[in-house]
Amino acid sequence: MAGLALVFIQGVALSQPAGFLSVKDAVAAALEKNPRLLAAKHEVDATDARILQAGRIANPVINFVWDEVPTDFSLGDAEERDIGITQEIEFPTRRSARIDVATHDLSLSELRLERFKTLIIAETKKAYYETRFSQEIVDGLKEQLLLLQDIEQHLSDRYRAGAGSYLDVLRTKVEVARLRNDLAEAGRKARTRWTELSLLIANEADNVPVLTDTLIHDPVAINGDSLTLVLLENSSMLKIAREVALRQAAAVSLAKASYLPDFSLGVSHQWRSGEPPYDANQFTGTTSNSIGFELGISVPLWFWQEPKGLVQEAEALESIAGLDSASIARRVRAAVANAVAAVVVAREQLKVFDELLLEDTKDVVATSFDSYRNNQIDLLNLLDVYRTARDTRLEYARALMSHSVALAELEAAGELPFEGKSE
Repeated sequence: MAGLALVFIQGVALSQPAGFLSVKDAVAAALEKNPRLLAAKHEVDATDARILQAGRIANPVINFVWDEVPTDFSLGDAEERDIGITQEIEFPTRRSARIDVATHDLSLSELRLERFKTLIIAETKKAYYETRFSQEIVDGLKEQLLLLQDIEQHLSDRYRAGAGSYLDVLRTKVEVARLRNDLAEAGRKARTRWTELSLLIANEADNVPVLTDTLIHDPVAINGDSLTLVLLENSSMLKIAREVALRQAAAVSLAKASYLPDFSLGVSHQWRSGEPPYDANQFTGTTSNSIGFELGISVPLWFWQEPKGLVQEAEALESIAGLDSASIARRVRAAVANAVAAVVVAREQLKVFDELLLEDTKDVVATSFDSYRNNQIDLLNLLDVYRTARDTRLEYARALMSHSVALAELEAAGELPFEGKSE
């Protein structure tokens, strides 16, 4: 009874859909709501803002100076008063180099966003097809359960009529119980797969929709060589590797700019009292108003230790970027080749089912059931044929899922996978 209740509960959960969901809808929801993708979009905005920060200009400084102030701190009696403004000016190439580095950072964040989109689309499609596969297994087991229950009813009728054995009835009941256990397990897996998909598209896991798209079976042949070239050309990961190398080259230029001096310009109004000439009428001297100018230049002394260290670090990182770029290129090419090969293998496997196994199995099941009714085979042989047909249908669905997943992975073959599971 507990097993029947479990099957009933899971059957209700899977038979009460909350709307319909296609692959296109799932992908659109993931692109709109996936947390990691949203974070990548905000990272683009943040990097764009860093370009403004890179182009910063130092704020001017306004100076107020009182000299020769009496000991009672009466500022109005100061003999000298200066009011001026000073502007720090860095060497022009340093600011442009800093903006160049920030611009490369923006390009990198945009490329990472495109990579995230491609990977999330592939992850969503894979999760969709895996969920669809699980639901098809549940539907297939339900159909097989009905068929087996018909056999059980037929055997029970024969037993009551004295034309059959109770052992055959018992064997069929055991087979029905086993199938119900399989159905319960398949329902649990279908629920788990849907939960994984719902996390990708930021949907409520309790609302299980009807997945309207079937598993893909596209018999059109693919040209592996041309497809590999297209995927490599469009790979955001390769573009990222190249952009990182360009960014580090710009960082070297910025580091070398630290050898260059900075400047400062200033202008001030100067008020002086007690200035000559002194005479009988102006015993304390005269008061003068004048303008002062200031020009400063920084002198990078002490053997340029900091600039030298900055350049050395930037050049080392540039070398690392070059090595990483070559390594990533090899990894991407290998991933693309593996993805193309996986699609080819999946299609060959489907061809075996399409051309041989499906039709043969279907004919054997129909023939065996008629043979059993005519007492030409026993129950054990019938159940064996039944299990073979069931396994064939399961493996065909698995082959379809593998083919659909391989196509989804092929779309993202030019990108390296996430470091962890995407949410």
